[in-house]
Amino acid sequence: MKKYIKFSIIALSVLFVSCEDKLETFAPGAMTEDVAIQTSADLSYLLNTSYNLLTNRAEAADVSVFTDEVGIGFANGGQGKSTEYIFTMNPGSDLPVSLWTNSYFALARINRVIALADKIAPKDATDAITLKNLKAQALTLRAYAHLLILSYFSTDLKNDSALAGVLADRVFLPEEKTNPRATNGAFYSLIHADLNQAITTFTANPVAFNSVYANIWFAKGLKARAYMYKGDYTNAETFANDVINNSPVKLATQAEYRSLFFSDNQPATSEVIFKLKRTANQNNQLTNLHNSWVSVRPSAAGSPFYEVSRALHNKVNPGNLSAATLSTTIPDVRGNILIAPSSTVDASYQTSANYLQSDRLIINKHGGVVTGSTTWATTATNANNNDFKIMRVSEMYMIKAEARIAAGDLTGAAAAVKAVRDARYGSAQTAPVYTSAQQAWGGVLDERRIEFAFEGYRYLDLKRLGTIANKGIDRDPADYSSSTVNIPAAAPSNLPLTSFKWTLPIPQNEINVNPGIQQNPGY
Repeated sequence: MKKYIKFSIIALSVLFVSCEDKLETFAPGAMTEDVAIQTSADLSYLLNTSYNLLTNRAEAADVSVFTDEVGIGFANGGQGKSTEYIFTMNPGSDLPVSLWTNSYFALARINRVIALADKIAPKDATDAITLKNLKAQALTLRAYAHLLILSYFSTDLKNDSALAGVLADRVFLPEEKTNPRATNGAFYSLIHADLNQAITTFTANPVAFNSVYANIWFAKGLKARAYMYKGDYTNAETFANDVINNSPVKLATQAEYRSLFFSDNQPATSEVIFKLKRTANQNNQLTNLHNSWVSVRPSAAGSPFYEVSRALHNKVNPGNLSAATLSTTIPDVRGNILIAPSSTVDASYQTSANYLQSDRLIINKHGGVVTGSTTWATTATNANNNDFKIMRVSEMYMIKAEARIAAGDLTGAAAAVKAVRDARYGSAQTAPVYTSAQQAWGGVLDERRIEFAFEGYRYLDLKRLGTIANKGIDRDPADYSSSTVNIPAAAPSNLPLTSFKWTLPIPQNEINVNPGIQQNPGY
């Protein structure tokens, strides 16, 4: 896996503090923030850098390796074998360092946008709407970043007294050397206050929907997600229903779903509520999504160091059909989305003498192709790279399904899952039948596993639902075989749901410079 430049929240605050705070005396003509940012265009540029800082593939990449979404690829050069793949997690690991660093890096700029938005005099009525919209976007992004930190670094998402991260509700000053962690309650309070203010502002100053910018439906979807994490399913379902019923975003058709992940040219109101836009100039191995798992392109010729795990493959292709035919032989479009047509499926993989070479299950989801091997995304020729999908409307249906289970309505939960399956199969499907709450929780967890594979959901889904669903890490024994990683002590269940590793550690660099920070248990 890649390495990340490591900053602490204090270092970030110093890095982005204005020039006037660094100087003992003010020099006339100095480029302070107030001088540099005087128009809505200036503020927009600053906000754009915040979006860019949030474009971080660690959640999708490292989560897929740490959980059970990938197996070792036939072109693996050692990636993950001594770290995430064997459940190594410590204060210097890529996932906690990257999530903590990038979130607070972005928050340092987002807070400046919020602070400066009210200081800029609008040129006219249109410009006034623009400034208000920029502030609403920033408030939504601040809520998103705080919810990300809470979800990964809190030991118990439903406990208001549990510790989350450092509350970044203002611009930090360099003299602030000690910043203790705030509670989940304080985090949730700020998150919902920011989202409420953003929704009110978006409503009063409407603009055309665009999924590449934080928008009112993303703000409402975040409220649904936050309430779900908290276990407040009544409110979670209210906001999920609002997005499902009233937003312009609808579940993608099969063709649109392929476009969504292969080429990013789906209709503007298909599936995506919010995504982080990528440009051709950002095409490089260190940041592209597909390069999280392959060196060049998502195909057998693209040097894959990770592949689709055997257990995940078996969920969508239990008959071990030829990968080249999956676009027509499996009704569920997600089979073709996950498994590249250039894959080689070995039906006898369990007894193969060389499983690593005989069973090549190439990850197709980001930048892949329906048939053949000439993919849309390739770093070698500086071709396209996929946008990072942060929220899709299918998540709202999954939240609704969870809410129905919590309310004791197993039929309603099945109906919500069916709605997603209908879109993915391209025709009406028989609703799943749940005979107990545990079975229903397990069914939703399984559906989320397929729907959101390689998008960064699996770690938090197991953390939230694993115990009540009675499901944990699910790896096929073949993914530990002597022809892959050959780990004598490894087993598909060697990370129990009781492990402290279901909460990430506070990064060591933050511990080193912030005497007020408290490490999570076990680290």
